[in-house]
Amino acid sequence: MEDILEKIVTTKRKKLLYQRHPSLTELADLFLNRTHQGENKFYQALNQNPGPNIIAEVKFASPSKGKLLERFTLRELVYRYQKAGACAISVVTEETFFRGYSEMVREVKECSTLPVLQKDFVIEESQIYQAAKLGADALLLIARILSLQRLKKFVELCQLLNITPLVEVHDESDIQKALQAEAPVIGINNRNLATFEVSIQNTIRLRKYLPKEKIVVSESGIVSFQDIELLLKQGVHNFLVGESLIKAEEPDNKLLELKGGVKIGTH
Repeated sequence: MEDILEKIVTTKRKKLLYQRHPSLTELADLFLNRTHQGENKFYQALNQNPGPNIIAEVKFASPSKGKLLERFTLRELVYRYQKAGACAISVVTEETFFRGYSEMVREVKECSTLPVLQKDFVIEESQIYQAAKLGADALLLIARILSLQRLKKFVELCQLLNITPLVEVHDESDIQKALQAEAPVIGINNRNLATFEVSIQNTIRLRKYLPKEKIVVSESGIVSFQDIELLLKQGVHNFLVGESLIKAEEPDNKLLELKGGVKIGTH
């Protein structure tokens, strides 16, 4: 862990010193409410083979690209994503480097019927409780920043709260950790979080280390239907796409293009 990733985690750790922890009564109510919600919608959405299943992302900024979401409000972008057939919405809620905020989860749940993945840098249990309270259907857990013991614990806690843990990996050692933690969904990040360099070859390289039946999501660097086709041939049916959608003139048409469909308003 180094460079940008280390800075983000250090900043997150400082912020969490001031975060309020839920009481025992609040936790009991939270577990009761979450366990009565039925089957997890995010997990269902990723089982729509042969795909491609697109998790469309909303983020306001990134350390490498600066400000991103300028032409649309969060609600407008989510509406376009849902109209174009996204299987789920991802929201980046980290505050300092990505300009997000935790209430993004609730706002998307209020304006969309799609399941919501919350992406943040999770290092404490309190963040999982907060995600559950906000209504997140899935939560990103980054293998690189967690010990195996902590990752196992977080995966189990998410599942107890009816949250799908999406465990993100970037190399072979991350994969071993994710498999030992019995992650139900593994996201292969094509972006190196230390340098922010991107290549979809990382999914192709790492897919062979995972069981064929494992649900895999390819994350970052997907810009064309040709990228999708290449990864479908590797047995990957789920894709998390952010910047290429957010920066497109018509994000809904870009999403349709990535799905191999016809643009809205064309024949």
